[in-house]
Amino acid sequence: MTHHPRNSVVRLACYLALTQALAACGTQGSGKGSQVVATVNGKEITVLQLNRVLESSGVREVTPEVRKHAIESLTAEELLVQAALEAKIQRDSAFVQSLEHERRQLLAQLFAERMVYPKSVVTATEIADYYNREPLLFANRRKFRLTTFRAAGGDLTPQVSAALQQVKSVEDVRGILDARGIKYETQLASVAPEQLPVDELQAFAKASVGDLFINPGKDGSVMLMSVTAIEDDVPLTLERARPMIEEYLRNSRNREATQAYLARARASAEIVYTIADDAPEKPTLTADASRIGE
Repeated sequence: MTHHPRNSVVRLACYLALTQALAACGTQGSGKGSQVVATVNGKEITVLQLNRVLESSGVREVTPEVRKHAIESLTAEELLVQAALEAKIQRDSAFVQSLEHERRQLLAQLFAERMVYPKSVVTATEIADYYNREPLLFANRRKFRLTTFRAAGGDLTPQVSAALQQVKSVEDVRGILDARGIKYETQLASVAPEQLPVDELQAFAKASVGDLFINPGKDGSVMLMSVTAIEDDVPLTLERARPMIEEYLRNSRNREATQAYLARARASAEIVYTIADDAPEKPTLTADASRIGE
């Protein structure tokens, strides 16, 4: 499907209008929450809207410069919203559809946050345990230079796979593929540990030059990753890594809780697929639902 610039503008206006509408819901009445920080063509921007922007941006210290930047962002947003309304974009069918899409995503997200995600905090012990469990990510960081070979999964017969288990270098891999006439695409890559598949961190932590990793792709291809060099990297202390680990563990909890909830919901729901081939072989998360836990 081709995406036209006009559609992007409509989606932007939809998002801005939705943000403006949600912010306006809390501006009724008096008190500090309704104090005005700026006006744009007579339209008020309130302290409540400013606080929401600052909160969503994740700033730890609201300096005068940060506050000024946030207000300028709100005034820019208001200018775009006013222009969108003047152009009657709110009547556009693309706007209505996008608004419904945003509404559904917001409903799902808020429900997950309030009713599905665990409320317990990630403890210092859990953070320290993860830090010690994954030294490649933190205390003993290393970077890997890889030569990758992408080939069709069907070409890697049991005999070819068995031969690849014995390789000691990238030349060995190339020799096996060439000798059997297997077509492949090859690239050089430098990979940091956080770019590696999570379930392979332990294996890469013990890897040596010449080791080969074989990863099946979702598109039916296979990626062969031959380690050609290993370099020491600057280690991360527990203190520096703490925020990253805490966020990762919290997101993992949320994902697991979402998957468990959806499994229960699917078991009790009546779901009918119009086209039989669209039905999954077993209950799985849809792409949209899986994003709830991210």
